Amino acid sequence: MARLELHELKTDKRAGELAAILDALHRKRVRVVVWVADEGRRQILDDYLWTFQKLAFVPHAVWGPGLGEVEEPIVLVGEPANPNHATALVVGDDPPPGAWAATFDEVHDLIAPGASGERRTEFWERWKADPEKAAEEET
Repeated sequence: MARLELHELKTDKRAGELAAILDALHRKRVRVVVWVADEGRRQILDDYLWTFQKLAFVPHAVWGPGLGEVEEPIVLVGEPANPNHATALVVGDDPPPGAWAATFDEVHDLIAPGASGERRTEFWERWKADPEKAAEEET
């Protein structure tokens, strides 16, 4: 079972914290898949990773099935895939399919304040008990 790390947000803004987590993982040479199911949000994150710090660059690619396997250390995906043989999954928007998330060594998610964060934490508690069942309950 993957090691789960939940990062509490101070606000509902995810992009800055997400970029910081990706930057830290990249500095540790961890290969990462970023789950962003929504195509529009995936494009926004892609753009943000190019510009979030003037002197920082987080090497990444937006992946689609037609690309096959890729060498980039960080890959943004919108469907369950691990095209760069990543060991870490970072959740960029809605919860990913539970069984797929369990295939990674570590999973990182950002928990917003308030009711939405409480629901998200409950999802991960169900996931730890049964990854497949947690995903079914989410749909």
